[in-house]
Amino acid sequence: MHAALGVILAAAVLGPAFDRRTAVVAALAGAAPDLDAVIGLLAVPGGLPVPESTHGAVLHSVFLPGLAAFAVYVDARRGRRFRGRYGSAGVRLAWVAVLVYAVVGIGLDLFNIAAANPLWPLHDMFYGIIGQIQFTNQELFVQTYVRFDVDGHAVYVGQQGDTGSRFLRSPFNPTRGPDGDVERTFAVVDSGWQLLVLASAPAIGWTAARSGVPAAVTAGDAADGTDADASAPATEEGPAPTDD
Repeated sequence: MHAALGVILAAAVLGPAFDRRTAVVAALAGAAPDLDAVIGLLAVPGGLPVPESTHGAVLHSVFLPGLAAFAVYVDARRGRRFRGRYGSAGVRLAWVAVLVYAVVGIGLDLFNIAAANPLWPLHDMFYGIIGQIQFTNQELFVQTYVRFDVDGHAVYVGQQGDTGSRFLRSPFNPTRGPDGDVERTFAVVDSGWQLLVLASAPAIGWTAARSGVPAAVTAGDAADGTDADASAPATEEGPAPTDD
């Protein structure tokens, strides 16, 4: 799902500049944050000193795309090494990858029941920002995204606990402690809207990539002088000659 939404977002941003390379980069950028589930496998006796509940935390930190965006910006303003090596298209692709990583890779989990730990490691807290905004005939305006004095929080915006108390299951690490024979599920889609998004992503990407073709063809025809109507000089027909 993250990969499909990454492709859709990249196609919307780039339009005719969208191509297969961009599709691959966007899909990888959208799915990359969930690889922090693998890091939890290192939390074994004698392994690395990382919390077992790394899924949704280590690679879901907003500091990662923030640092990447800062690096791309500084290079574009001063060093220009990245632009000199990959050109303007490479810089544009880097910005799209950062955007997809932040909005799709992190944001989709943060504004979902899955939850994410966006300020890890400076602030260890999972957030699942979910709620409703409604207009009713009795209370007029109702919102449940921000609440007060809920679950011990003065201001509640979806706090779900830290890495010590919150554990997000994944196919790589489905349970705390030894996995044993625990079933591992690799979910592709969980609802009808997700199936719709997954099925729409290739069509949206193809449409975006093809949206600039007619203009390019027209420009090429004009340059080659193949458009007879446009290239033929305008003439005025005079009266037919008559014999005196």
